Amino acid sequence: MSRSDLQERILAVVREEKTLPDIPLTSDTALADLGIDSLDALNILFALEEAFSVSIPEEDSRAIRTVGDLVEAIEKAQGATAG
Repeated sequence: MSRSDLQERILAVVREEKTLPDIPLTSDTALADLGIDSLDALNILFALEEAFSVSIPEEDSRAIRTVGDLVEAIEKAQGATAG
């Protein structure tokens, strides 16, 4: 799966958890700019872990600030699962 495909799949999960503003989304888009607060972020992380059958370590989850960070966290967790 390409990185852009992964990002689109992640954003689909995010949209199931939170209504996102109609703005262009890039890897640099801050989650705060999307109206995602800490409770939303927790719900989104749980949904992503379930959707991708991965576990994101707490230290990695604390570093997530942007859409790109979400993609990197899933990629890293998938690599840990595969290894």
